[in-house]
Amino acid sequence: MSPLAYAKGKIDFGGKLDDGDLSILTSLRYTWETNSEHRERDIEFNYRYKDKSNNKTTNKGLIQLKERYEFADRHYAFGLGRYDYNEFRSVHTRFQASAGWGYKILRTDKIKMSNELAIGMLHTNEGDEVIYRNSLWFLYKVAPKISFSNKYLYEGSNVPLTRIETEFSYQILDNTQIAIKNIYTEDPITDNIISFNIGYSW
Repeated sequence: MSPLAYAKGKIDFGGKLDDGDLSILTSLRYTWETNSEHRERDIEFNYRYKDKSNNKTTNKGLIQLKERYEFADRHYAFGLGRYDYNEFRSVHTRFQASAGWGYKILRTDKIKMSNELAIGMLHTNEGDEVIYRNSLWFLYKVAPKISFSNKYLYEGSNVPLTRIETEFSYQILDNTQIAIKNIYTEDPITDNIISFNIGYSW
């Protein structure tokens, strides 16, 4: 069977317009399995824009490709390549290649939790450096159609980055969800966007 038969993904779009202030948030995540049951790949895209009183305050985005290999129960190795852009950061563009170890801390019908540690190389318009990365993901199924999730990411470099994404979602149809989402970042300027999102998964 072709690996594409195992493909799954999710796309969502959100925004907010309040007294002339505009916020836009869009994301796409696509995952596909390989011929090996222990190996999985995914690609992620995220873009955020914010305008306050006709003044642009946020314009940032990222694209990331990751491959995971589960070598033991709940343990997996992974490698990732990532590009991110932030118009209002002194380091506008960053390219990174990292490798690390992930552990599935909890896997139950209601709760899922995992943590990843990685080290890699970071290339920016200011030069090359080593980057350290820690990511923690948590999902709680409040009810059959209601879920809460939180993703925490910290990247240690000359200009460190912190990103916390919190989402409370409700499944209105088999493949359609609505959600309240908050994304907080420090890179190094603090930024916070709250939006109402609608998503489609397959």
